[in-house]
Amino acid sequence: MNCDRAGRVERVFEMVRKEFRQIFRDPRMRRVIFVAPMIQLIVFGYAVSTDIRNTSTIVVDHDRTQRSRELIDAFTASGYFRIVEASTEPRDVVAALDHGRAIVGVVIPRGFTPDVEGGVGGDVQILVDGTNSNTALLARGYAERIVQQFGARIAGADASQTVTLDERAWFNPDLASRNYNVPAVIGVIIMLVSLLLTALAVVREREIGTLEQLQVSPLTPGELIAGKTIPFGLIGLADLTFITIVAFLWFNVPFRGALPLLFGSS
Repeated sequence: MNCDRAGRVERVFEMVRKEFRQIFRDPRMRRVIFVAPMIQLIVFGYAVSTDIRNTSTIVVDHDRTQRSRELIDAFTASGYFRIVEASTEPRDVVAALDHGRAIVGVVIPRGFTPDVEGGVGGDVQILVDGTNSNTALLARGYAERIVQQFGARIAGADASQTVTLDERAWFNPDLASRNYNVPAVIGVIIMLVSLLLTALAVVREREIGTLEQLQVSPLTPGELIAGKTIPFGLIGLADLTFITIVAFLWFNVPFRGALPLLFGSS
């Protein structure tokens, strides 16, 4: 019994060693294992972003009061919007959005200040270029929140009598897309390495004509599967370690939890 078990372990070990030698001999496989994760990490970390900053904005202020200027200052102070043009004609907003000079248009009507200070609630028109739907939705959400917070601040004591929703994100307070995208690479890499590359390793055996040799070898189906999956499982954990280190040190993605739990679940 012990000899048979030792024989199975030895066969699996030799299969794993053969697999590692084939992996590092193939330059295409090396690129898939080591270069592809780096490219994905850069793309997800830098190119793929759902954050908006300094969104070009045109303002039409018909009210021209201190309150309307305070609202405009609230837009610029948020960091999400940058005033690139100011006008008194509504048609300039349409022209700016049509020609791409601005993504967001803010129109403050006359009588805005009396309505806000009187508790009626002032109206502000927000126009958004919907060419990029993701940017448009985010810009609209930020603009609506700025206007609502401005109105509540001006209302003062009256606003305290209403029921308001105070949202707070626990695990990503800044809602930074990088903190979502970079950890997602971990799941993508593990899926790529564990599933795709293992399947390619089996297909490669047929391509080079060695699958028949494996079929007539003393290897059992379970030993063959173990020999094919263990190398890529170890490579997947190595890629996981590399991505995690880069996420911490380069992208400053915060980590809350236990590293053993991360590696164990992976």
